[in-house]
Parts: sequence; structure tokens; C-alpha cells
Amino acid sequence: MPFSILGLGTVVVDHQVRLQLLPEPDTKAEVLSDCYQVGGPVPTSLALLSRFGAETSFIGKWSTDEWGEMIELDLSRSGVSTGSALVSPAVRSGFAHVWVEEETGRRSIAAYRGSHLVESGELESVNWAAYQALHLDGWSTEAAIEAAQQMKAAGGRISVDLGSPKPNLETLVGSVDWVNCPLRLLETLYPGENIEKAGRRLIEMGASEVTVTNGDAGAWLIGVDGVKYQRAFSIQAVDTNGAGDVFSGAMIYGAFREWGPEQRLRFASAAAALKCCAVGNREALPTLKQVESFLLEEN
Repeated sequence: MPFSILGLGTVVVDHQVRLQLLPEPDTKAEVLSDCYQVGGPVPTSLALLSRFGAETSFIGKWSTDEWGEMIELDLSRSGVSTGSALVSPAVRSGFAHVWVEEETGRRSIAAYRGSHLVESGELESVNWAAYQALHLDGWSTEAAIEAAQQMKAAGGRISVDLGSPKPNLETLVGSVDWVNCPLRLLETLYPGENIEKAGRRLIEMGASEVTVTNGDAGAWLIGVDGVKYQRAFSIQAVDTNGAGDVFSGAMIYGAFREWGPEQRLRFASAAAALKCCAVGNREALPTLKQVESFLLEEN
């Protein structure tokens, strides 16, 4: 079932380094292997959705430097249109250092998200009616709020994948339909509160539904029908980087298939698990057939 989705957010070039164990502060560790890849919550979600058959477009900002060239090539190969992207030699492309632990797939990340945010005025040429959905990561917050309001006026659905606290959070969350976030963010925003109570605080801001992920501890969906829980699938994780981005993309796909909350939660958890079974932000993305086959085996 094809649909058209626009993404707005940060994009970076990851230098991924694999280590036997993540080093403690003031210690050294031998590098087992390394590679460069394009990352960012929204671009990775869009790449998955493109693989699932959706029409995808991305608005981000990067330079004409070598990282910018890598970003454009990667998104093109992933089937993600960059016709509305903001490219200028006056800015600096984002990059990240990603350390991945060989034995567990755990990662540590230090990221520079680029030297200039997307401004609301830079969205004036977007034809919002050409898209059925908008996916955000909350960076460039004022532009994200403007984009969400424009998409809502055009009758589209809006999702945001929050990884950290954002300025003007209440307005941002109140402008979207669905929020995804890791448990650690809820614990930062609302220390001492349980998952349901903290999630409902976001719903009180205006979101219809909240999903919460916590790695191998599983995922939760808080909505009008209460709280749904999905256990994490048992896999041998080799690279957890990007798992949350895949989860978000798969949840969006399920929404356009009009699946119920339990089916969407299970499908997204399976897609994220499969991504963790291989290295990389693109090569490791599962196909729709692979997710469906995996779920059949898990029944």
C-alpha cells in the first residue's frame, strides 16, 4: 500500500568503530573494524519506509563538502528524495563518532548535528498537500512545529521520534499525532514516575499515542485503550545503532496499514530486532518480506 511521507530532521555521517568492549574513561581499546555510514533518526526511518514501498522525501541541511556528498548519494540510493533539502557551502555537515561493542551490540555516540538549524522560513516552498504524513525528530524545533502545523492543516498524519528533551516541548508534542521515545527520556523528563503516568503526560500535551522503547526490555504503547506491552524478541544483537529509528519507521508503516496497536507494536519490534542482527544503517534494514517471515516463525 504506497503512501507519501516527508521527513524533517538532522542527518549526519557516522564513523562507526567496532570494539571488543566499550572502554572506560581514560583507557584505550583496540579497533576491530570501522566504516562510514549516513545516520540520523528521520533518514533511517525513511530509508526503511522506502524499502517497504513508500514514497519518501527528506528536508535537512548539509554542506557541499565530502560528508554532504556522501549524504546525498546515500539518500538517493535509499530511494529518499532530497529535492527540498537545504544544501550550502556556508554550513558544515553533521557527523558522529559511533562506538559499537562487538560482544553485545551496545553503542556510545558523540554527535555534531551540523552548524545551522532549518528555519521556519525555509519551508515556504514545500507543497504539504503532496504528502500524507510527516516524520520529525524534534531538532530545528521551531521549523518542526511549523511543519507539523502545515501538515495537519493539509490533513496529514504527524509523528515525532524524540531522543532527548527539546525546547518548546509542549507545543511540539501538541502538534503531532504520535510520539516515540526511549525510556531514558521519560525518566529524564518525569523522574520517579512509572511508564504509563509519564507517557500520559505527553498525551495530555496533545499527542494521541505514545510508544516507549527500552532495548531488550521491550516496548510499550500508551493510548486510548490503555497500555500495551511487547517483549523484545530473542536475537543475537551485533549492532543496536538505528534500532529505534527502524522501530519508528515500522510503526508508521503499520499506521498506514490501519493495524491495531498490538499488531503495530509487534511488527515494529520485529523490524527493530532484525536490524540489530546485522551491521549498518542501510545494509541491515530488513525487507517487508523478512519481517513478515520472522513474525511467522515467532508465532
